[in-house]
Amino acid sequence: MTINAEYIDNKLIAFGKIIEFQNKIVELKENDNYLFVRLLVVPGQELNENTLSNVYAINKLGEIQWQIKNVAPKGNNVYICAPLVGMDIEENDLFVTDFMGRRFEVNQENGELNQVKIVK
Repeated sequence: MTINAEYIDNKLIAFGKIIEFQNKIVELKENDNYLFVRLLVVPGQELNENTLSNVYAINKLGEIQWQIKNVAPKGNNVYICAPLVGMDIEENDLFVTDFMGRRFEVNQENGELNQVKIVK
């Protein structure tokens, strides 16, 4: 699917709608199902579950389908979450990379992350 989408600062214009996000948009990717939006994690901004979950999927109705779930795996209390700094689409699948060089495949049904490998 080729989506006619554009953004200015924190406003996305797609599917005939305007969606306003908390932070500036820095990257858009698309596949057959969704338009993916990655927001800037502002240096010095408090890092919490919401700011670290800076990727959104927008469905064909122009609605936010999900916000990515960038959280520590259950039972892993030493895992440190890091801001997501890149997105790639490979064979219709979404992959994201965090600041620490970890690459994750994203579950497109719910936005959950599955670690694939370390790329740094």
